[in-house]
Amino acid sequence: MQSIDTYNGSSYYIDKVAVIDQNLITASSAGSLLWAKYIMENLKLYSAQTLDAWYHYFSTGQVEYFEKLMASINEENQ
Repeated sequence: MQSIDTYNGSSYYIDKVAVIDQNLITASSAGSLLWAKYIMENLKLYSAQTLDAWYHYFSTGQVEYFEKLMASINEENQ
């Protein structure tokens, strides 16, 4: 088994909870929310406004973002 001292890929390591590079999306276990957001963005499932409200609501739990989320979904469905 290779020790951490001899690991050759450390120059490629990015210290972030989630990253996206074209169609490659990956995350640590702590980055699942951002990972899901990147996937939805990449698939173009929702508008940027809806995704922003979705991400802020689920990362903060603040009701104002839930209201923005519902309003943006209603706008998309009209």
